[in-house]
Amino acid sequence: METAPIRAGDLLLRPWSPGDAEAVHRACQDPALHRWLTGLPRPYRMSDAAAFVGEFAPRQLATGAAVHLGVFAGGRLAGSVVLNAIDRAAGTAGIGYWSAPWARGRRVAERAGRALLTRAFAEGLSRIDWRATVGNHASRLTALRLGFTMIGEQPGAGPASPDRWLAALLPGDLTAAGTDVPDPVRRAARTFGGAQPTLTAGELTLRPPTRGDVPGIVECRSDPETARWFGGPRPYTERHAREHVDRSVPGRWARGAEAVFVIAAAGDAYAGRVDLRLRPAEPGVAEVGFVVSPGFRGRGYAAAAVREICRWGFAELGLTRIEWRAEVGNDASRRVAEHAGFTLEGLLRQALGAHGERRDCWVGALLKDAVKGDG
Repeated sequence: METAPIRAGDLLLRPWSPGDAEAVHRACQDPALHRWLTGLPRPYRMSDAAAFVGEFAPRQLATGAAVHLGVFAGGRLAGSVVLNAIDRAAGTAGIGYWSAPWARGRRVAERAGRALLTRAFAEGLSRIDWRATVGNHASRLTALRLGFTMIGEQPGAGPASPDRWLAALLPGDLTAAGTDVPDPVRRAARTFGGAQPTLTAGELTLRPPTRGDVPGIVECRSDPETARWFGGPRPYTERHAREHVDRSVPGRWARGAEAVFVIAAAGDAYAGRVDLRLRPAEPGVAEVGFVVSPGFRGRGYAAAAVREICRWGFAELGLTRIEWRAEVGNDASRRVAEHAGFTLEGLLRQALGAHGERRDCWVGALLKDAVKGDG
């Protein structure tokens, strides 16, 4: 591939040189890079940087295996972009990028990536692949802005091999400079790319579940009324609860698919859960779910938790519509939804899967700026 420097506005993309080692070493002390670049040596020493810019990158360039470019702004390192796994016969390659900590917030990776992709397609490549560790929402957002189509996940091969998102880009799909994604997609990436927050709903706290909640989760899910409407394993054991706390909830948060909060009463007692499930195909739309443990029912906890998580969803995720669904006959759930401000919109026939069957359900919605106050 052509290795002449590439200009992209105020950015210069060029092959690495030995003199870049110090700046690369400084950038690679950043914890965020170590979190997502799984192959980065830890600790990252000056010798690692010198070997990368002076030996590895030039060798890859000479053999045609990869094109590693430094990205500079005003003569200062701003990031890195690479075309790797280049297969000229197949017309394919992969792309990777990172931004230096001091250059973030300027869409450096996106602008550099678009410039390199433009050259790659002009030189005959017909598909560029992208992959990133599940949870790396900053990288995913950049890929979406560039026009990549998300095609799924690649499961990790073991504890040391994380699951990865996969995407691909064809020449006609590369976006123009300045292209952005819908506001809810951008805001969800920012939110789910960080730690799950703790929210306050009157006397209640909404927080991520912990191992200490396992007994409360088992008690709640073993309740016949809960099992009637929610289904799930019977009997529901501590093993199921630990899987929920340790893997399921963190995994849904990392994917940006669902935010699950414990409803914690006085003394941090487990009183139930409330969640928002996003609709990937409908940015700005989510569905709320909730359950309250038997010993805490009748106190208004569910409605308070629903109001708060909806406020959070509208404010932080940029949602415009939050839906509620419940099997026809679940009058307690309907009362909570109506008390929280949801408008019943109708009945959907056999739209809900439960206990291996299709069942009718009610559907309601709450729109932005329509959340009721406490009371």
